[in-house]
Amino acid sequence: MTNKKTAYFAPLYFNFVSSQINLKKRIANRMKLSIIVPVYKVRRHLQNCIESILQQTYTDYELILVDDGSPDNCGAICDRYAQECDKIKVIHKKNGGLSSARNAGLTIAQGEYITFVDGDDTIASGTYYYNMRILMSNPDIDILEYPVVEHYESPNSRIISFKPQKISGSEKIFVDWVQRKGYEHNYACNKIYKADLFFFIRYPEGEVFEDTLVTPTLIESSRTMYYSDAGFYYYYDHEGSISNTHSFRSQYYRYKNLAQLYFKVKEQYKMVPESHDILLRALDCLTDLLRCSDGDKEGYKAACKLLKNEKMSISTLYNKDIPLRKKIKYTTFALFGTTFHCRLYAMLHKKLC
Repeated sequence: MTNKKTAYFAPLYFNFVSSQINLKKRIANRMKLSIIVPVYKVRRHLQNCIESILQQTYTDYELILVDDGSPDNCGAICDRYAQECDKIKVIHKKNGGLSSARNAGLTIAQGEYITFVDGDDTIASGTYYYNMRILMSNPDIDILEYPVVEHYESPNSRIISFKPQKISGSEKIFVDWVQRKGYEHNYACNKIYKADLFFFIRYPEGEVFEDTLVTPTLIESSRTMYYSDAGFYYYYDHEGSISNTHSFRSQYYRYKNLAQLYFKVKEQYKMVPESHDILLRALDCLTDLLRCSDGDKEGYKAACKLLKNEKMSISTLYNKDIPLRKKIKYTTFALFGTTFHCRLYAMLHKKLC
């Protein structure tokens, strides 16, 4: 009888021990950093993007290139680099948009940390080396944000930089992020995240300006965040990029996500002055929405309804530290509310009338 039990349990025990050994090996061999690059119609810029990553002095990474059904020869460029470098993995998939591409990369990522790079942007030398050193020395950090150069190599170029600072506590992190107006540069790409943050979080597929929705969620889910002064993410202002796409659909998602953030800050966090700042930014998005409405009267009306009942006193508006032209622009909103403001602005610009 004893021999029968031994014969039965021995293989199970052997399989358990083997699985534990393999698990330890996988953990030991796990890459520290997964770099996910969505690739779509960036043939002229893709090589510069990939080279800026391969030239990093930090080497404990995997580079995941996600060919999102690009109609140019981006897929072939990805395959060529993968043949030359064993750090590179390539996914070829049907076009599904930026969110779909990021999610595909997240599905196969093996790194303890995740970062994103858009296929038409680049990374400054040493960026990952210095910032990964910070993360290795501070394993409690869930998100690290480092400097970004907006609209790089254009007349509108602007540097967003930070003083080194570590903040702990989910609510404190989110409140600080709102107070420093992090929603004004809601980029996914100038941050390094613990992979665990994406266990339940994915980018919404079928939408654009998804960063304006997911970044606040990730910020709110983190327990410790670090603002770094090391490195640079070079964000280019290429023609045809999502940020330069002024369709009603694309601008609507940016506006909707800002409106949702406004209500969260106002109602959940009770941050009234800060919520007013977000409200004015959302109204700016409504203006952009009007300009690209192309006669979509019902769509624009539906957008206005999101903030229909929101108000701000004239004294609050004029005490804001914003340009006078913006105070004048939103005087009708402060006096009469969103609906009247939208109608007046549409009439003055001969839109949707």
